[in-house]
Amino acid sequence: MNGVGERRDRLKSKISARELAKDKRRRELLDRQKRDRRNFRDHSRRLADRARGEEDDSNERQSLFGRSNNGGFFGGKPSADRGSEKKAKSKNANKMELSDPEAEAKKREKRERHSRRRREYFAGQLMHPEWMTDIPGDLGPNWYVLPRPEGIRCLVIASRGKTISRKRSGAILHVFSSALPSGNPKQKQVDPCILDCIYHPQNQTYYVLDLMCWSGYSVYDSNTEFRHFWVHSKLSEAPIHRYSPLNKFKFAPIPREPATFEGLKKLYPPVDHGFQMDGLLFVHKQTRYELGLTPLCLLWKDTKTSRYLVDTSDGKSVSQRQNCTLLVQPDLSIVSLEGYVVANLTIKAVEEAKMKIHPKTGSLHKFSISGVSQEDESGNGKEKVEGLTYLCPGSRARILPDSWSKVAFQARARCNTTASILDIAKRCASNKVLEANDDNQDDVQTIGIEKIVQEVETKMTLQDES
Repeated sequence: MNGVGERRDRLKSKISARELAKDKRRRELLDRQKRDRRNFRDHSRRLADRARGEEDDSNERQSLFGRSNNGGFFGGKPSADRGSEKKAKSKNANKMELSDPEAEAKKREKRERHSRRRREYFAGQLMHPEWMTDIPGDLGPNWYVLPRPEGIRCLVIASRGKTISRKRSGAILHVFSSALPSGNPKQKQVDPCILDCIYHPQNQTYYVLDLMCWSGYSVYDSNTEFRHFWVHSKLSEAPIHRYSPLNKFKFAPIPREPATFEGLKKLYPPVDHGFQMDGLLFVHKQTRYELGLTPLCLLWKDTKTSRYLVDTSDGKSVSQRQNCTLLVQPDLSIVSLEGYVVANLTIKAVEEAKMKIHPKTGSLHKFSISGVSQEDESGNGKEKVEGLTYLCPGSRARILPDSWSKVAFQARARCNTTASILDIAKRCASNKVLEANDDNQDDVQTIGIEKIVQEVETKMTLQDES
């Protein structure tokens, strides 16, 4: 066996069975994406039409407060002339019957179901990262790393002369004019634009994570390298970097670097990016924009990259037990966003807790746990929660449950056992050397992985001390 093969085997021997299983899942997903090329052009148009279609978004907002689509309460008509309305009421006072409260309740429930379906639809239009509970075996030059701004993750759709941003829950964040294609009344006839952003309230800026459609040209099925190239090139062409009557909020791209030691050094604190950081995002260069949760996009945090490494209710105090929101299905199984079965409830437990569970789709409920542990010591990658306790129903505004990777990462963060930036830098440096040696076999005798890793460790330690 040659030197490169020996070094690659030594590196793989340090990777756990859980990591190998996740690496296999990533490879299979990339292979499936290559085989299953989809045409997202029609999807982009349907998404834009639904955002600014026949169902006006302002009416959707009203329905959340018990108003109907025509502006009145509980299906009543808006009163344009209050005087004539009072006169008509006095004439027909004897004939008028009181409205049926039960019928009104049904109408309100129907409006709420309709509003929730719309929010569910838009909540499913973003690519959600898994949390980095294990470092990918191929993390290195084949990945990008981006500083994640602190703020509100949202889907931005510019269509028919108006720009609408929606939060992860699908609820509307802002309706405004922008300089994006089709984003203001002067560009009403231009084809739509769809962006994946994080809104940073401190400086009223939308930081663009990804681009899915620009002037009607869909790039959902393009790889990350092309999409991120378009983010920087297209945003530089549009006047979106300053405020104006036709551009209420600024839009800005996020810096990106290859996932190498040099790239990490350019993005890791104390480097200032002009915004408060909330972790690092790692995105595989060859993945397309995958709707929903994907292992080809990973979120990682530590105390230097995020003020909120551990989720808390007030952002300051950390409770002894970890809270999470999970989906209780009709069969009484408790599942995460990935569909991982966390636990199973009994009918008695449901009755004692007075849980309400939707008979078709299930319902979100809030639980607390004492931690996450391995089921056995064999290293087979299976994990389970400990001390699961029911708290209360989930927020009505929330659409998606927590992912299992988030639950596991948060449990490890509480125990200070998450991967460190040094661990990530070592893996990136090792894979960079392996890739270079594959191209140039003569370097095998002169450059060793162990030497590179030692250099990285020394540099990261010095940077940490400074």
